[in-house]
Formats: sequence, C-alpha cells, structure tokens
Amino acid sequence: MTQMGPKRKRDGGAGGAVILMLLGLGAGGLVALSPDIGLPLFVLMLPGLIYLLIDRSVGWAVARAVLLFQAAACVVPISEAWYRCAGIDGCMAQLAIPTTMLRVWLAGGSAWLMAQMLPIGLKLLNDMRLKRYRAVLVSRRDTLISEWGLAKPKSE
Repeated sequence: MTQMGPKRKRDGGAGGAVILMLLGLGAGGLVALSPDIGLPLFVLMLPGLIYLLIDRSVGWAVARAVLLFQAAACVVPISEAWYRCAGIDGCMAQLAIPTTMLRVWLAGGSAWLMAQMLPIGLKLLNDMRLKRYRAVLVSRRDTLISEWGLAKPKSE
C-alpha cells in the first residue's frame, strides 16, 4: 500500500489568508487616506473582488490574475481622478463613466479568459510537438528496418 502525501488545500491555505489580510489593510488604508477614491475604486474592482470570493483554484490563481489585470487597467483612471476630482460626487462621476468601467471590467474578463484558455492551448501545442517527434522516430525506425533487412512489427 502506498502512502499518500498531504492533500493540497483548495482555499489557498495560510497564503490565502495573508492575501485577504493584505487586501483588507490596503482597502482600509485607501479609505482612510482618500475616501473619495476608495468607493469608485471598489466599484471598478468589483468583478475581481467577487471572483476572489468564489474562486476554487489553488492559491486563488485565477482571481489574482483578474485582480492584477483590473488593477493595471485602473492606473490611469485613478491617477486622473486623484488629481482632478474634488469630493466623492466628482470622483464617482469621473470614474463611473461607462467606457472607463467597461475597459476595467473587460480587462478582468480577459484575464479570466486567458487563465481558462492558456492550459488548453499549451496542451494542444504539446500534443503537436509529440506528434512531430513521433513521426521523426517512426521514420528513423523505418530507416533502420530497411537498412538491417528486418521485418516490420505487427503492431502497426
């Protein structure tokens, strides 16, 4: 009977708790420093935060990718809002423009799509590589069979 190793946790383990704690500290710090930016940023990052709650991948890998893509798309709108808006109403009006929200939310959606499609694409590339390698091996075998005058195997 073989001994099984420890099972990997699907909730991220202690590393996941640290990520949640750091997100909470960052959000609290943002609200303390600039509450007029905190709420619009929360609205822009909402899809990634929701996916963080429902993500079942090990270490929340997909949710982290979604949040990273959304954060990258938020840099320009948040920096413009930081310097141009005054008060929560002005920031919400500037950051809640449909094109801005759509751009940030689509960045998160593209991260999710990439995280879902990348393993499939890599598997297909690996299969193509193995087929090519198999064809090379079969041609080498056929060459050796013809050179040595051996009979072909019956498995073909």
